[in-house]
Amino acid sequence: MESSRTVVQRVTAQLLGSHAYSLPLCMRLRYEPTDPYVVRAAFFPHSDQPVEWVLGRDLVAGLLDCPAGLTVQ
Repeated sequence: MESSRTVVQRVTAQLLGSHAYSLPLCMRLRYEPTDPYVVRAAFFPHSDQPVEWVLGRDLVAGLLDCPAGLTVQ
């Protein structure tokens, strides 16, 4: 049975500028069954107006199980 509910999750992420500098960033992830192949990510960079990205659902799912970022030796 498929769900017909919109799912919204608020999270706090870290925007990394370097190893010494990071900035907390509030995000809202939204999935709507009327557009089932995308997840909308709204970023709130210290303002009331969000910046919204539309991400493929498969891309988001693939990123949940792998490391991200750069490794510096």
